[in-house]
Amino acid sequence: MKRIRKSNAGSAAVELAMVLSLLTLLAIGTTDFARVFYAGITVRSAARAAVAYGSQDSTTAANYTAMRNAATADAADVTGVTATATHFCQCTDGTTVNCTSGLCSGSAPQMYVSATATKTFTTIINYPQIPHTVAMNHTAIMRVK
Repeated sequence: MKRIRKSNAGSAAVELAMVLSLLTLLAIGTTDFARVFYAGITVRSAARAAVAYGSQDSTTAANYTAMRNAATADAADVTGVTATATHFCQCTDGTTVNCTSGLCSGSAPQMYVSATATKTFTTIINYPQIPHTVAMNHTAIMRVK
């Protein structure tokens, strides 16, 4: 008695298609996961670069354009990073005062610079139950030397 053997070629192709689609989705998900962390690190670094520039002295603390430029130059490899910068003066008790005419009890106010770097991160594909865009921002504050 002869047995009729069926070919397994079709089932192997279906299995391959299922595995490849799953591996592709996993690879894209891993890439997005890495990209979001890299963008977050870059945004934090850009804010720190801006305040590092502004904290050199009182002249650089008031140069908001140069602080923004320092932030965007630090984040040159990630598109869409923007920055804002400002400076303020504060007494040792935490009271904010005017930098030119403000007085603190017993001492001069300390000048600080603040920079906020922002970026809107967009994933490669839309994942169910996960936002397609994520707003990232980081604010860094440093005392002027």
